[in-house]
Amino acid sequence: MSKRPQVSRSEPEASEARRVANQRPEFEDVEDVRARAHAALAGVARIVAVMSGKGGVGKSAVAVNLAAALGLRGRRIGLLDADLHGPSVAQMLGLRGQPVRIGTDERLRPIAGPAGLAVQSMDFFLQGNQALDWEGADGSGAAWRSALEQAALADLIGRTAWGPLDCLVIDLAPGADRLPALLPFLTDRAIALAVAIPTEVALLAVERSIRRALEARARVAGLVENFASAVCGACGAEVALFREADPAERFAAIGVEVIARIPFDSALARAADAGHPYVAGPGASTPAGRALAALAERILCYPAAPEVEA
Repeated sequence: MSKRPQVSRSEPEASEARRVANQRPEFEDVEDVRARAHAALAGVARIVAVMSGKGGVGKSAVAVNLAAALGLRGRRIGLLDADLHGPSVAQMLGLRGQPVRIGTDERLRPIAGPAGLAVQSMDFFLQGNQALDWEGADGSGAAWRSALEQAALADLIGRTAWGPLDCLVIDLAPGADRLPALLPFLTDRAIALAVAIPTEVALLAVERSIRRALEARARVAGLVENFASAVCGACGAEVALFREADPAERFAAIGVEVIARIPFDSALARAADAGHPYVAGPGASTPAGRALAALAERILCYPAAPEVEA
């Protein structure tokens, strides 16, 4: 059974990149894929996997601005958009339409982004607004989708020349299974960061994701409460956007701390649409910008991971 992502670009270089990036991972031994991924990540001092239980909570915006805030602090930062079917990082960083780069060693090169970020995304392999699909003459691609996605993502990590990085931020697709499925292909320097909004539906979903991550023995750095409040445009006062309830006690019961509360700011959404990191512009001095900067500091101060290979 032959299936792989259907991608198309007109540039010869992109065509070659597709050949390298879109090998048939289902035919390759999983240990080989894992070894290649670990080797590619050998120079990465820390991996931060940003996850959520459901979509629509601003996870990608948090991941992008966390990475940018770290980069603006002089750190060498990579950013991987791990949502193969709904990549949004390239749009948020103004990188859509960038040609795929590949070295003479047939390894993919990250795209240079704002704040010095090294960015990799499936968006770079797709033509325009084309959706990712899987080949399969017998029409059974959907039945294998989860396994193929996992293999393709791990292969993308392993075939990218990340080089030495202080931190690689991974924007995971929504869902409780995303981190546990990817964790074997990451190094033991990986930590997880959960994002939710203060509604019962979102908190229930992210709690399930956190519990699954803990069952998989992931280190969970904490929870980011996004849209924690709204800032009045007239007086600057912060008011509860959804409800007054505090998720801190709920997650303390499973050993997870709320480490950031980010207020809603419509300018953050506008910056994402325009392809500019919010924390790299005037937004840096706003309540939301300060909260994101503080989150970056918390990540930098998180207990040290094992030593990186020389």
